[in-house]
Amino acid sequence: MDEEIVPAASLDKRVVAARHSESETEQLIAEFKPFLNSRVARHSSASDWEQREELFSVSMMAFYEAIQKYDEEKGHFFPFAKRVVHARIIDSIRKNYKPGEQTVSLESEDDEQITTESSAVNEVSLRFYEAQRRQETIAEEIEQFKTELASWGITLDTLSKQSPKHHKVLETYRAAVSKILQSSDIIQTIQIKRYFPVKAAAELTGLPLKNVERARSFILASLIIKLGDFDYLSEYVHYGGDSTV
Repeated sequence: MDEEIVPAASLDKRVVAARHSESETEQLIAEFKPFLNSRVARHSSASDWEQREELFSVSMMAFYEAIQKYDEEKGHFFPFAKRVVHARIIDSIRKNYKPGEQTVSLESEDDEQITTESSAVNEVSLRFYEAQRRQETIAEEIEQFKTELASWGITLDTLSKQSPKHHKVLETYRAAVSKILQSSDIIQTIQIKRYFPVKAAAELTGLPLKNVERARSFILASLIIKLGDFDYLSEYVHYGGDSTV
């Protein structure tokens, strides 16, 4: 049976139509709630439900904003929406971040110096907070990565055993991943249908079908990271010609 590929262009057209249909807009937001939740999870603590609810509201408004501002002539909708949602979440975190209150003596006569020192302390506090959140987020991403792999029937142990060991073979599959990342249709098929189109991937990359099937775990693991919900882990996965998708 022929593989069914979900064209990225079909989502683009739905988004354009949604600007004139409240029901279609609501449907799109409902379909993308798992994506929005994953974005919020990258930037919030699992124990802070108040922050998560606030950031989820921000992400929904950002997704609505993306629908309203999307321009078909500038590319596909999904990567654009991802950038908008990410930017709004970061803006919200920075806006609402409140470092420990600094006690300033009322006896000081140099208000300008107080303001400068207070700003410096706040800046250092913010940098410390961001560094701490980075470490926490990396740990969270690893756990999320394991969960995502499991949804495809892959474990870290399986991935380790099936990943190519020879440099030349590794580079061949890295190049294949780069080509797949540039195919919006295949990416959308993976994200929406939760299905890896082996035949389409083989045709796109020029690799024999059996080779793509053999490297399925490695290719999928690379795609899972590079598709965008793993901002920090993706820093450790470098392929030439990566897509911004």
